[in-house]
Amino acid sequence: MANDKRYAEILDTRDDGMKCVRFESGDVGVVDERGDVIYQIDKCRHIEFAEHDFVKLKFGVTDILSIPTLKNAPSDDGSYLRSVFYVDMKSGQMYGSMPQILHRKDFELLYAGGFLCTRTRKCYMVERDPDLITVSANGLYLSLPCTVKPSDEKVTAVFQRHKVTTMCLLKGDDSNVYWILEEYYKDKSVLVMDEKGLHIYVWMDWRTGKVTRQELGYVRNEAEQALMTLALNDIIREVEHRYLEEKDTKCKKAEEARRKELKAMTSVEPIKIGTKWGLKSDGRMVVPPMYRTIHAPVGKYCAVESYPGIWGVIAIDGRVEIEPRYEGVVIRPDRTVELMLYGGKTVVKRLP
Repeated sequence: MANDKRYAEILDTRDDGMKCVRFESGDVGVVDERGDVIYQIDKCRHIEFAEHDFVKLKFGVTDILSIPTLKNAPSDDGSYLRSVFYVDMKSGQMYGSMPQILHRKDFELLYAGGFLCTRTRKCYMVERDPDLITVSANGLYLSLPCTVKPSDEKVTAVFQRHKVTTMCLLKGDDSNVYWILEEYYKDKSVLVMDEKGLHIYVWMDWRTGKVTRQELGYVRNEAEQALMTLALNDIIREVEHRYLEEKDTKCKKAEEARRKELKAMTSVEPIKIGTKWGLKSDGRMVVPPMYRTIHAPVGKYCAVESYPGIWGVIAIDGRVEIEPRYEGVVIRPDRTVELMLYGGKTVVKRLP
C-alpha cells in the first residue's frame, strides 16, 4: 500500500481499515484506510486500539513528567505515576484511566475522575453526579449545567439576556454542545445557540421521531434582534399548532384503543368485597370495589351508587361517564340514559 511509506511500523489494525502506527518521525498515531492522519502524539512508546472507539497509549515515566496534558488527564485511580492513558477518538480528549460509558436514551457520555465528559468533536467537561443528568421527555436533548461562558461580547449579550444556565446535547448531533436559550415550548422543542452565536430552533416530529433544525441567524444588533423576535413569534404559533394536532391525534388513538378493549371485555359482573362493589371480567378485577352499589351492565355501561341515593354511570372499564349526582338512573339498550333529578324531573342523555 502506497500510504504505508508515510510511517515506519503498523502497531495495530481495526476491521474498518484504521491503523495504529509509528511514523518515521518517531511519533505514534492513528490513520484511516486512506492513510490520512486521524490522531498523532509524540513521546509515546506504544499505541493500540481499545474498546468503545478509544486508543490506548503507553508512556515512559520521564515522558509523563514532561507532558502537562498527561498529568492533568481525568482519572479514577488518582495516581500521577500511571503509564497507560486512553484517548477518545471522537473528541481527542485524553484520560488517565478508561472512562465509564454512560447511556441516557440515545445519548452517550463518559465519566472519569468525577467529571462527566461529552464525546462531541470539542469535549465539554463538567463536575456532576451522573444521576442528576436528565434527557428531555421526548428524547430531543440531554441537559448539562453550564460552566462555559462565551468569549465574544455580542454572544455574551445574548447569553445574559436569556439568563443561560444550561447547555445540552442534541439527538443525533455528535459535533457540538449548545447553550439552551428557551426550553419551555409545549411540544418540548428547544431554542439553542452555538459558540458562534448562531440561533437554532430544534424540534422533533412526534410521528417519526425525526429531529428538525431551523437556523434562525444571529443577534448582533437591534435590527437582527427585531427579526429574531418575529421569527420566534412565528415559532410560538407553529408550536401551538403542532401541540394541539399531536394532542388531538393521541386522544383519538387512545379512544380507539379503549373502544377495542371495551369490545373485547366479556362476562362483566359486579363483585362485592367487604361493603363495597366493583366489577370483574372473566375473573379479573377491572374496577376496584369503591361503590356502594353497582347494577349489572347494560351493554358497556353500569349504574353506580357512590353514596346513599346518589347515582351516576360508569363504563365497564371504570371510566366515569356521568358523575354521580342524580336520585336515580335507568340505562337503556340504545345507550340512552334517564337521569332522575331531585324534585321529580327527568333528563335524558345519550352515552358515547
